[in-house]
Amino acid sequence: MARPAHKLTPRTKAVAVLGALAERYGEKERAAPSDPLAVLVRGVLSQNTSDVNSGRAYRSLMDRFGDWDSLAGATRGQIARAIKSAGLADQKAAAIRAILDWLGKQDGYSLDFLRGLDSPEVERRLRAIKGVGVKTARLVLLFGFGRPVFVVDTHVLRVSKRLGLIPPGCGRGKAHVLLDDLVPDSQKYSGHLNMIEHGRRTCHPRTPACDACPARQWCLHVRGQVQ
Repeated sequence: MARPAHKLTPRTKAVAVLGALAERYGEKERAAPSDPLAVLVRGVLSQNTSDVNSGRAYRSLMDRFGDWDSLAGATRGQIARAIKSAGLADQKAAAIRAILDWLGKQDGYSLDFLRGLDSPEVERRLRAIKGVGVKTARLVLLFGFGRPVFVVDTHVLRVSKRLGLIPPGCGRGKAHVLLDDLVPDSQKYSGHLNMIEHGRRTCHPRTPACDACPARQWCLHVRGQVQ
C-alpha cells in the first residue's frame, strides 16, 4: 500500500511539490544575471521589508548618487536618508557602507573578482561583511552569478515547514543547508521564485487559502500538524 502523500520523505516531496507549484505558477526561465553588487545592495535593503519598499529605496539611492563611485563617497547618514523607505535605514546604511569600505580595499566597486571562486567561498567572503547574512549572500550567487543555490526567505521558510520539507523549528541558516540539498540544481531558480509566489498568493502567514492550494496533498499544516 502506497504511503500517503503527506508522509513521503522530504526529498520525494520536494520534487513533487515544486512540480505542482510550477504547474500552477509557471516554470520560471532564468533571466540574464544582474550586476552582483546591485543584487547585494538590494538584498540588504530587502531585509525585513516588502519588495515595494526596498525597490523604492534602491531607486532613491541610485537617483541620489548615480553610480557606485559616487555612493562610495557618501556618508552613512546620507545613505540612510536616501533609503528611508526601506525601514531600518541606519542599520542598512551601515551595512552598505561596510560593503563599500570592503570593496574600496579590492580592485574597484565591483564583485567581478569573486567570479572565479566556488560558491561556498563566495558566500563565506560576503557573509564576513557586517550586515550581510546568508540569504543576502545567496541572492548574489543565484541572481548575480547565476549559480545553482537555493535561497530561503520568509515565505520559503513558512511554506517549507508547512509542507514538511524541513522540521518545524528549523531556522533560516539550517533551512538553506537542508533545502539546498533537497532541491535539484535544475529547480533551484524557478523553485525559489515559485515558493515565494505561493507564499504571497496562497500560503499566507495567518489565513492560508488551503482549499486552493496545489500542494495540499503534501501539506502538514492542513492536517493541523504544524502552524
